[in-house]
Amino acid sequence: MPVAGRRERRAGSREEVAMEERRSELIREMEDRFRPMFDKHGRQGVPLKDLREELEEEGLTESIAPERLDELLRRADQDGDKRIRLGEFVRMMTGDYVQEHERKKIGGILGAAIANIVPQSMREDFIAHYNCKPPPIFMIFISIAEIVVFIVYAEEQKSRGVATTATTGVPLYSPLLYKPDRRYEAWRFVTYMLLHQGYIHLISNLIFQLLLGLPLELVHKFWRVFLIYVLGVLAGSLAHSVTDHSVSLCGASGGCYALIGAHIASIITNWKEMNYKCCDGSIVRFLLSAPVRLTVFLVLSIGDTSVAVYRRFFEEGATKIGISAHIGGMLAGLLVGIPLLKNVNELTWEKRLGWVSLVIYLLFTAFCMFFNGLYTGYPETDWTSCCPA
Repeated sequence: MPVAGRRERRAGSREEVAMEERRSELIREMEDRFRPMFDKHGRQGVPLKDLREELEEEGLTESIAPERLDELLRRADQDGDKRIRLGEFVRMMTGDYVQEHERKKIGGILGAAIANIVPQSMREDFIAHYNCKPPPIFMIFISIAEIVVFIVYAEEQKSRGVATTATTGVPLYSPLLYKPDRRYEAWRFVTYMLLHQGYIHLISNLIFQLLLGLPLELVHKFWRVFLIYVLGVLAGSLAHSVTDHSVSLCGASGGCYALIGAHIASIITNWKEMNYKCCDGSIVRFLLSAPVRLTVFLVLSIGDTSVAVYRRFFEEGATKIGISAHIGGMLAGLLVGIPLLKNVNELTWEKRLGWVSLVIYLLFTAFCMFFNGLYTGYPETDWTSCCPA
């Protein structure tokens, strides 16, 4: 045999050995890194559906196409039981059909995704769903935005000789304010949430939304809370525009009350899971049980709304409060929250209820939009510049 042929075979053998050693090393690295995450799910593995949803929420589909991700997960589920075990995952990650950039992306995100998936043995424990991955960023962001806008307008009005006090100081000239005579500026139906009538109004809303919003984000994640908050703000202004035709509107109360509605929606769809071991002697579990939560939120919403009604109709000289904005926001949070928020164990009737509630919200929005366009009892439309110097 020619010498060159023997050398090529030896060189090929060395390369094959090196590749096999590298593959074995990669397998050990993968097993050591991800074993603790898979171990908490037991021998049954991680549910494929939950893993797919979490990887999407963690942003993997921004760098890997959803179709490609589905293909990789199907290949990983070698026995077709809709679950992925550590061995299946490692074989997928070290296989030739996973490209190097995909391996890095999946490996970098999978840890956070698996950490967010509650094992089957803990599915009935709603408290187990609280975690800080990702952290609750939306409520903090929107609160900071409201503070910044308040300070900016307070300083601007000070330069105009107008003081901002505990109960006064809303900039009536602001393009953010909802004004019935400028309804054609559609952004006002949402941006009014950034303005407040005095610092007491601002502080009370900040406390309200942080106490209610942060726990929601810890379970349901920021993008769900963002949608509910904004849709609640929109529903609040639409309800206000239908009932208070000549009154301007400011404040984040629509969004705050949407958070109350969202909590009630979560209680409805996770009633059994919230009551998990609530009577086993733990005061924390008892206080976080569904009946206690529901009582607290109903008392809070009914009590605050009653005070608003009294101040609106019986207290002379008091600032007018957008009661319908409160009610609209809470109903929006309830109606949108049922289909949107995480449901630990979704039942058939809960899924149907979600579709019904979503349709009701859309019908309400459509009605208000048509009302705003067709009703003739609004103040005369103001077509002047919205931002005077």
